[in-house]
Amino acid sequence: MIKKGFLSLFIAFALFTGFVFFPNAWIKAWISNEDVEQAKTNMSPLVFQGTYLQERMLQEPNSMPLYGSSELNRFDPFHPYNYTRATDAPYSTFMIGRGGMQSITHFLNFAAQEKNLKDKKVVFIISPQWFTEKGMGEFHFSPNYSMLHAYDLAFNQEMDANLRKRAMERLLDFDTVKRDRLLKTMYQYQMSNGKEKPITGRMAMVAGRFHKELLEKKDLYYSIFPRKGHALKSNDKLIANQSFEQQLQHAEAYGEKRVSNDYMIEDRAYQRLVNAKFSKFKDIRKKEDYTNSPEYEDFQLVIDVLKDAGAKPLFVSIPVNGYWYDYNGYPEERRQKYYDKMEQVLKDSNVAYVDFSDHEYDPYFIMDTIHIAWKGWVYLDQELDQHWSQP
Repeated sequence: MIKKGFLSLFIAFALFTGFVFFPNAWIKAWISNEDVEQAKTNMSPLVFQGTYLQERMLQEPNSMPLYGSSELNRFDPFHPYNYTRATDAPYSTFMIGRGGMQSITHFLNFAAQEKNLKDKKVVFIISPQWFTEKGMGEFHFSPNYSMLHAYDLAFNQEMDANLRKRAMERLLDFDTVKRDRLLKTMYQYQMSNGKEKPITGRMAMVAGRFHKELLEKKDLYYSIFPRKGHALKSNDKLIANQSFEQQLQHAEAYGEKRVSNDYMIEDRAYQRLVNAKFSKFKDIRKKEDYTNSPEYEDFQLVIDVLKDAGAKPLFVSIPVNGYWYDYNGYPEERRQKYYDKMEQVLKDSNVAYVDFSDHEYDPYFIMDTIHIAWKGWVYLDQELDQHWSQP
């Protein structure tokens, strides 16, 4: 029994040692360009919580990534990924985002990729519903949080020191971060410039570096087996060799086949609302106000880290479904205050942006209650072309 137990322990130790010390370069050699291409549309946590696959995508000279949340997986023929393929655009794109991702998770991701963002053109889609009174909560933060990115931040000495401290201070608001005693100790040590618990802090930094290297190794192993991409629902004939006006007409016809209610919500999504008792959504947002939220500070972190990295971002301010928000009791004039504030934030930050807020009541611009699609993609595709053509 003792010998068997010792043998099992020895085998486990040998496997762990092999896992840790297997050369990274050999693992990377197993990850093909086809694997990377597949990862561009799967929007799996294995991609956005890791670093290696994104690094490969960003290093492609003609890539222009899109960052956002759940709208990115609304694939239809007009989706930017399908658009660039159908039109042989001089750039390609990939998507980083899913439901629940907001500014602070994107900040961590950008921070981990700063060295690959220099002069890189990126697109960042801003969702109004992020800017609630309480901002991002643990419910959305935890499943989208990347421990690898958070540990990487502790060792990022190239980032502006004040920006890094602001980010660490904000991250310590979340229980997911505070429960990690090693990470919390490193952050507190870094925020105090090494003055708080210097011996404990230095020991934590040594242990943290080893843990970060293990997380990087784990990311590489996961990258060998990427998930399949989303079904693209492509239809090149609606896009290829079509003018902007023709694409809009096709998108409108595409939407007309899928919407038959007064709220301009895709019928399948509308039916889910009906099944959930439609009347309960009446005036549900009458007390909401998107002009006062901690999300603005998180969003400023995104703007600042992209500037710190030397990236060339295009920010996209998208609207909500005006018909639906009227029913929810969030009136147009109050929504306009949010759009105005967002525009002022972008102007004050001196960044490139496009404001689609005047499309609130534009049929088929929003596919359901909040997600851009169909005609919205057509308008965005044109903005991507223009952004790419800028020096």
